[in-house]
Amino acid sequence: MSRTADLCWGQRYHWLRYQSVPPGARHDAHITGSYPLPDGTTLDRLRTMLDYLVRRHEALRTVYDADARPWPQQRVLPPAPLPLSTVTTERDGTETPAEALRMLTVTDFDLGSEWPIRACAATTGGVPVTLHVVFNHLAFDDVGLATLRSEVETLLAAIPDGGPAALDGMPYQPVDLARHESALPASATVPASTHWQAEVAALPTDTLVRRRRTGTGHEAHSVSLTSPALLGIARDIADRAHVWPSAVHLAAYAVTLAGYAGVPRVAHRMYTSQRQASGHASVMTCMSYPTPMVVDLSDDPPFSEVLRRASARVDDSLRHAHVPYDEVVESMACEGERRGQPVRLESELNFLNLAPRPCGTRRDRVTRNAPPRDWALSGSDTYLRVYEWSDGITLMLQAMASVFDADAVEAFLRGYAQLLHTHHDAAADQRVGEATAAMGFAPPGPEPVELGHAAVDVRATTAALAEHAAVHDAAVRVTDHGLVADVRADGPVTPADLRAHVLDAAHRYPGACSPDRFRIGPVDGGGRLEGDGRHRRDAVTPAERALADAVADVNGLDRVDPVDMGRSYPSAGGRVLRAPGVLAALDELGWAGVRLDELTSARPLSTLASRLTRVRGGVPCSTSNA
Repeated sequence: MSRTADLCWGQRYHWLRYQSVPPGARHDAHITGSYPLPDGTTLDRLRTMLDYLVRRHEALRTVYDADARPWPQQRVLPPAPLPLSTVTTERDGTETPAEALRMLTVTDFDLGSEWPIRACAATTGGVPVTLHVVFNHLAFDDVGLATLRSEVETLLAAIPDGGPAALDGMPYQPVDLARHESALPASATVPASTHWQAEVAALPTDTLVRRRRTGTGHEAHSVSLTSPALLGIARDIADRAHVWPSAVHLAAYAVTLAGYAGVPRVAHRMYTSQRQASGHASVMTCMSYPTPMVVDLSDDPPFSEVLRRASARVDDSLRHAHVPYDEVVESMACEGERRGQPVRLESELNFLNLAPRPCGTRRDRVTRNAPPRDWALSGSDTYLRVYEWSDGITLMLQAMASVFDADAVEAFLRGYAQLLHTHHDAAADQRVGEATAAMGFAPPGPEPVELGHAAVDVRATTAALAEHAAVHDAAVRVTDHGLVADVRADGPVTPADLRAHVLDAAHRYPGACSPDRFRIGPVDGGGRLEGDGRHRRDAVTPAERALADAVADVNGLDRVDPVDMGRSYPSAGGRVLRAPGVLAALDELGWAGVRLDELTSARPLSTLASRLTRVRGGVPCSTSNA
């Protein structure tokens, strides 16, 4: 009988992200490994070793049921032989090892039925010489993969002797961790949940708002800077300040990002492990996810103080890491709805230890990589990886063209490296303003108006309002009572309609924010309608009713009122982890047109319903008789 449980808290990020990326572009979450095989290896012995690993690690034979109620579940399948494909290194006209590995890597995993591991043996003269393996990141994080890599190397070394290697037992499997997490009393997670709710409430709305451009589509850039010197420099700075090297990189990243973005408070997401906070550090599954991180530099502190703050932020994140990722997403969506504009937190930072492997260069090297076209569909703005080798460091920044051009990506990495080089000198302690001025970034766009934590661009808000079909023109201004919009309308429109419209359009208009007050009058000067847009609407469309019913059914709610669709999915009681089930329910009802990332955002349900199209037999048809 299969062992089942809810998803582990650390698995939820990759499970949701994998489904939000379009099919065919998901291989950014696939991890490859290649192992030279010792003399005496046969295909039978290799299969025996792989089958042993599959029996040992339940994560390697786990599938994920998105339709399970009340929550999606992981299901461990019984041990069975792992399929092992073969490919020859000889040039005989058949598929080459490189071609075979590429196909194994780029092909989507079917999470509902396929094990998260694929294996291929390259042979020469019929003898296996290399083992290629592809994993889905949902099964393992970097710590788990390092452990598995060590096990594979130990088992391979034992193959020539013909006997199995002795490996330590596995006291806990992912299902055991998931059951432990499900059994925790609500009080056990209150401190961590409260911490992240406070973090979300303090987030700046959009760190990159002054750099954000429209009309760039899915164009993206990628640049790497590899430096042997930076490894020792970062460690020396860390030793001098009595902090971890990761804090040094977080401080350098925060200062460089503040200089480029032109803002005093920077926010991003940092990949953080739940292992220590969970109390189950040895479980072999994915236990990391990107946590919100804010570094306040508004008082122009010296780098030593930035380093102290960065170290404290790392410690806070690790101490409060053991929470469900999806609950943090829900908090961000509700906060964006409260502010009237989406909270953009789409820049990611990740530290990856690749030692004992070397970086392969003795001097600094900058490389402009191929455009990351598939990553560009993931919904992120930027992704900085800090690779630590045995003899150097590589900084690799991927960035959407909407926030960085290719030259700016390179300038960012050079500025980051320059900052660390400067502070290798123990006497150096630049203030943020001095350090960022030395980086020489081109000036950012106009500074938005700060209203609480919202960063408001009045022109963008006006443009978003003007996009509504019933709006003739609009004038938006900042008053002592907040943001006010005076609207002349060509047709019937309510404050609730306009608030919902701007909340949705703000994802396309950087800095747009739903006004606190709408004053609507017809073009001919008739009666005026006024309000904040938060009251209930009167009309209900078939699509709104279908969406309300699907949200209520999948989430076990008594009812979602279809005339109160100005709320986002999370604020209406929808749980992010159940969002794929809502889309599946809509599909069963014959509706399509909403993406997973849209449903889990601050967008109002009414605007999501307007995207839905009635489909019968795969052919869109009129909704008039729905």
